[in-house]
Amino acid sequence: MLPVLKGRTPIQVYTDYMRSFRERFNDYLGNVIVEIQVGMGPCGELRYPSYPESNGTWRFPGIGEFQCYDKYMGASLAAVAKAAGKDDWGQGGPHDSGHYNQFPEDTGFFRREGTWNSEYGQFFLEWYSGKLLEHGDRILAAGESIYQGTGAKLSGKVAGIHWHYNTRSHAAELTAGYYNTRHRDGYLPIARMLAKHGVVLNFTCMEMRDGEQPQSANCSPEGLVR
Repeated sequence: MLPVLKGRTPIQVYTDYMRSFRERFNDYLGNVIVEIQVGMGPCGELRYPSYPESNGTWRFPGIGEFQCYDKYMGASLAAVAKAAGKDDWGQGGPHDSGHYNQFPEDTGFFRREGTWNSEYGQFFLEWYSGKLLEHGDRILAAGESIYQGTGAKLSGKVAGIHWHYNTRSHAAELTAGYYNTRHRDGYLPIARMLAKHGVVLNFTCMEMRDGEQPQSANCSPEGLVR
């Protein structure tokens, strides 16, 4: 990873921040401060920045885009593909996955019988979601080591990506790094990773109802929570 801020990696910088927080508020941990949510991505959530709203790039209910085209992710994908004997699968991410504001059926990757359900698609999605899990695991391991024994519980936030949930591919979840489809539970690996570190899972759409969502977006927050 690219060293930043006096030779430290981003995770080392965040670790130093957490350590500083503990030192500054040590007298309050476990009594006044009883829970610390460890941010792991956009809006504090464990996910890729696949649907950026701030600059108008993405609008609800677009499928978002995979975030795997920088040189570091590219090198990782190429190495995994080579190890699997599939060098051609490591030549960048999917080229048929569309753009931020498209719908699943507009793309070759996410449509009903799309590339997501092919051998290549499964390989790519396992790698992509696996990198997100590795990221969360590293951050929470650091948090656990710093706050252990303080009496404060750690929590982690998972995004409730409910749009296009009623499609087979669950495109918006896939681009965010949650390998959850009609045939696969993408949240169990996340829950297990959080549990390994004794971290509480915070989910973001528990209060939402299907009937409150636009039908055209194939939303189902209730189905997602179940």
